[in-house]
Amino acid sequence: MWDEEKVNCELKTYMTRGFKNVKEMCRTHNCHLRMGAFTLGVNRVARATVLRGWEA
Repeated sequence: MWDEEKVNCELKTYMTRGFKNVKEMCRTHNCHLRMGAFTLGVNRVARATVLRGWEA
């Protein structure tokens, strides 16, 4: 089991990376954070769908 310090460190890493990904999406598409997060999520689902061979 991880101690509290390890959990907080890993959480900070994931949250920081996620925020950077959303901000990059916002810069790319010139949109606000909410739309950037939505776009990033839709892109991830679309990519997973293609990787699984479920192309439409």
